[in-house]
Order: sequence, then structure tokens, then C-alpha cells
Amino acid sequence: MKKNPQNKDENINKENEEKIMKKGFFKKIWYSIDKVEKYSELSAEGFGKAIKYLATLIIILAIISSAVTVYRTSSEVKNLAQYIEDASPELNYNDGILTIDSQEPIIGDTADFGKIIIDTKADKEEDINKYMNEIQNEENSIIILKDKIILKEIGLQGTIDYSYKDFFSEKGITEFNKQDLVKYLTGNNMIPLYLNLFLVLFIYTFIIYFINTLVNITAISIFGYLATIILKLKIRYVAVFNMAVYAITLPTILDMIYIIVNAFFNYYIKYFNMMYILVTSIYMMAAIFILKSDFNKKQGEVQKIVEVEKELKKEMTEKQKEMDKKEKKEQNRDTDKKDKNNNEEEEEKQDKNQGQEPEGSNA
Repeated sequence: MKKNPQNKDENINKENEEKIMKKGFFKKIWYSIDKVEKYSELSAEGFGKAIKYLATLIIILAIISSAVTVYRTSSEVKNLAQYIEDASPELNYNDGILTIDSQEPIIGDTADFGKIIIDTKADKEEDINKYMNEIQNEENSIIILKDKIILKEIGLQGTIDYSYKDFFSEKGITEFNKQDLVKYLTGNNMIPLYLNLFLVLFIYTFIIYFINTLVNITAISIFGYLATIILKLKIRYVAVFNMAVYAITLPTILDMIYIIVNAFFNYYIKYFNMMYILVTSIYMMAAIFILKSDFNKKQGEVQKIVEVEKELKKEMTEKQKEMDKKEKKEQNRDTDKKDKNNNEEEEEKQDKNQGQEPEGSNA
């Protein structure tokens, strides 16, 4: 029984699909960084797989960023507790309001957690805005007001506000003094706060990073699609978008490393965002030029096949002509033979007729 060629093609397609399905997340990372020629293969998996890959990548980035921020916050809280113990005047907290025994605002700079501003008498919004403007260009800073504390940390856009009443009421604390506060800030009871902070930061950073990354991918994919039009490559936009997703892998991993290094060594790269876009664009264009090169090779192979087919057709036509000529010659020979035989037969008949006597000649 002969196999159906259609079933054979379906089996081959199933095998190819299974091979594509076997590509795990880490293998895709490897391909995205080291195997640019595989971008077309990765892109062929579809838009859904590309978005799933991107979401996984951003989740890892958000976890690292949130963990680093919590680590820095815990360090700053401990340093703040030490600062309060050593340099802060007496303070008291009662039912959501903090008061400090100082007539003037306390403003200073520290090596551990940046600029610190303490003013529990600031009631007006313009005074608070003035302090916010003062820390705008600072990497790390703390503003302590009568009803809340404002933190600014490197790696975070904007500031984080903590209301004393919201925070301490959850812990059942309604009042404390300087010594109680120092003990609380350095104790294990801060762990639930850090876990809650991590969860909030994770959700926040995931949304922000995901949106920002999608915006960057969209811009780079539009640039890449225009490049395919210029290079006369017939590729759908969604395929170019998928390639841009994989092209952003290395910059995202570098971003993770940068966040970790910055947390421990305070290392700052001024034009990191430009490098992020530049590396992605280089990967994107490299993938497009490889596609163009492959297309030219295939086009050249197709051209060669067409030329070979033309030559074969020409040879077949010439052979057919020769065969037709031979057949014609043989037909002509057969015809000549027949004519010759017919003529000979007619001549024999005529000779016989001439040799016979007419009837009645002996009468």
C-alpha cells in the first residue's frame, strides 16, 4: 500500500511544530543573545508566544528590581534608626502625629541615605512642595513630616509616601518616643512591612516596565519594518514585532545586572537608556540583514534551478526534434520501400500479362 504524500507532509509539519514547542525559556534567551539567525524561527512561533516570553522576562526584572529596592529600603531604615538615635532631638508620636523637639527644620546630607529633611511643623502645601523640589535631583533622600515620611530611592521614578497612622495603626501602635522608635525600626517586626513593600513594588514595577518595554519594542519594530520595505523584504509587521521582542533580551538582562550592581556598589551609567535602545536596534537590524542574505541566497538558488530547468527543457526539445527527424526518416524509408515493392509487383504482373497468349489465338 502506497503512503499518501499529504499525510507525509502533515507528519513533517507536526515534527517541526514539536521541535518549536521544545524551545524552553532559557533556550530562547540563548538564541536571542547568541543566535540571531534563529530570530525568524522564533518569530514563526507567533505573537502569543512572543508576548508570553516578554512577560516572563519582565517578571524576572520586576522581581530583581523590587528585591533590590526592599534591600536598599531596609538598609536606609536601619541607617535612619541609627541617625535618630545619635543625632535626632527628642521626639514623640501620638495618634498619627509626630512631634520633634526642634524649633527649626533639620536639613542634612548623609553618606548612607542621602539628603534628610525633618520638619514636623510644616503644615502648608507650599512648604512641602519646596522640600520636594529640593530632593528632585537627589538620588536618595528622606523627608520626615508630622503625619508621613517621604522616601526617594535610586532606580524608582518619583517618591514613596508612608502615612504614620496607616502604618502604625496596623501594628496596634498609637504612641511612642525616640527610644521606642529606634527599637521598632531595627526589630523583626519590620519584616511584614518589607514583604508588603515587595509585593506593591513588584506589581508597580511590572506594569511600568512592561508598558515601557512595549513602547520601546513598538518603536524599534516600526523602524525594522521600514527597513524591510527599503530592503524589499516581504515580511508581515507582526513578524518584525516578534523579532523586536527577542532583540530586547540582552538589554533587559543588562538592565537586571545594572540594578544589582547599582544596589551594592552605587555604580551609575549616565546614558544607559540610550545604550538599551542602541543594542536592541543593532540586534534587530542584524536579524533583518541575515533574513535579506538568506533571501538572496534562496533567490540565487531558485534562479539556478530555473536556468537548469531551461537547459533541460532545451535539451529535451532538441532530443525530441532529433527523435522526430529519425522517425520521419524511418517513415520515409518505409514509404519508399512500399512504393518500390508495389512498383516491382506491378512490373511483374505486366511481364506476366505480356508473356501469356490472348484467348482464341489457337482457334
